[in-house]
Amino acid sequence: MRRQPSSRDQTTAGEDLQVLSNVLEDTPASEVTRRRLLQTAAAGAAVSAGGLGVTGVAGAAGESPKRILSTLATAESFGVTFLTEAVKRAPGTPSAGLADTLRAANTAEYDHVVALRRLGGRQTTLNFWIPDAAFGGGGAGLFESIETADTVELMGYLTGVTAFAKRGNERAARVLAEACAIESEHRAIARFAQTALGGRTQISIDRSFAPWSIRTVSGMIRALEGAGIGFGEKGAAPGRFYTFPGNPVDNGSGLRNNGRRPV
Repeated sequence: MRRQPSSRDQTTAGEDLQVLSNVLEDTPASEVTRRRLLQTAAAGAAVSAGGLGVTGVAGAAGESPKRILSTLATAESFGVTFLTEAVKRAPGTPSAGLADTLRAANTAEYDHVVALRRLGGRQTTLNFWIPDAAFGGGGAGLFESIETADTVELMGYLTGVTAFAKRGNERAARVLAEACAIESEHRAIARFAQTALGGRTQISIDRSFAPWSIRTVSGMIRALEGAGIGFGEKGAAPGRFYTFPGNPVDNGSGLRNNGRRPV
């Protein structure tokens, strides 16, 4: 029997929609794209409030260190899956000249998964529903998707850094901070790629500090779900399932980056 949504569920769902709106303000998404994502998120929030959501409605206080690490590992596994497919699709598209950039980022995402697992995290799923539109035909839209995902994920890392710092776990906090720094690099490169492919007229660095409007890793996943991504289940936008492919260096969709382990 389906659980009836409580007032807490409904309040949390509304907060999640506001969070996604705030996140989209930190990306170059057009007004049409913002409206589409928020409409998708509203549908997803209704499902989550009905008790069918993947992540539930746990607040920051209810997120254990293992949950934080596992949720980040799952999000990064999605990143590897998405970038692997983007590399496969690159030939003959505007992103062909940036294929090595995608490969280098893919290796970093995989190495983040490895580091998170070594800290105790475990992916909750290895199957991801990815909307067809997220690939943007290999053009500027692809890198808009990458920027949006990295914006959401870096906030998940800031949540993790805060949680482990509060617990006095210097090692875990630093590893997550190192990964967060690379996600920010990916975000900046994605912005540059959009200008190179005609999706932006100029690059604007208009912040002195990273955004942190999502303050739980559960909220991080819900924001990605709002963008149409499905974690182990079908998302709201047209697409299909893809399976986590493993080490991108082994399958040709990654590069042998320097510094593959945290300091």
